[in-house]
Amino acid sequence: MTVVRSLAAGADAAAVVARRFEAVVFDWDGTAVPDRSSDASEVRSLVEALSAAGLHLAVVTGTHVGNVDGQLGARPPGPGRVLFAVNRGSEVYEVDVHGIHLVERRTATADEDAALDRSAALTIERLEARGLQAEIVSQRLNRRKIDLIPLPAWADPPKARIDELLAAVEARLREAGISGLPEVVQIATAAARDAGLPDPRVTSDAKHVEIGLTDKSDAARWLYAAFRDEGIAAELVLLAGDELGPLGRERAREYTWSRAAKAHVDVYREAAA
Repeated sequence: MTVVRSLAAGADAAAVVARRFEAVVFDWDGTAVPDRSSDASEVRSLVEALSAAGLHLAVVTGTHVGNVDGQLGARPPGPGRVLFAVNRGSEVYEVDVHGIHLVERRTATADEDAALDRSAALTIERLEARGLQAEIVSQRLNRRKIDLIPLPAWADPPKARIDELLAAVEARLREAGISGLPEVVQIATAAARDAGLPDPRVTSDAKHVEIGLTDKSDAARWLYAAFRDEGIAAELVLLAGDELGPLGRERAREYTWSRAAKAHVDVYREAAA
């Protein structure tokens, strides 16, 4: 917890992490690798060496396991565990010398899947009523993904262009009379509740808004519980990510990776209570 607060306050990163940690929890795109087309061989070597040294490592990401394992390709020897908390909090896998193994999966009921479909459709309808064209681009495990800028120029922007992307999205929103991403999140959340989801998890990476049953805070809670069972307290876990700062003039806790940071705070407080 000291790590998150100190880095947020602008402390020197090297000084903050100059102590022993028993586990590292980190994002994938933009943190472990620049993007999904990057060579991850150096990261693979580090992961396997750190596992052999006894450090636990956990990736928390919104993408699916095939993207992470396909790019990383690590087969760590242990004793340090290597975990992938993927699909925005809905699945956990563990990888070792024998391959990759499913550990946990949140399975939606038929009613929940139908409510997710209605949520996405209603969100699109309400955005279009405001003058914003948006498109449902995928129906992923336990979530629906809506493209806020479905234009060829922004079909697949790299993480390195996040500032340009955010500016383009916010300009597009303003043209429709929508104040920014926070209002989009509010629209999607209200639509999801009206569609029958009592606790929708609505996140945004600037290009998309996603409505789901889980988010990265669920992944973080699962991981911290697993670490706690092995005697690793929250203050012995280093949290690293590239989306811990502001996004769309709103605190990052309303959005993607940083929900995991909020869970870190909550777990730390619970442990201290």
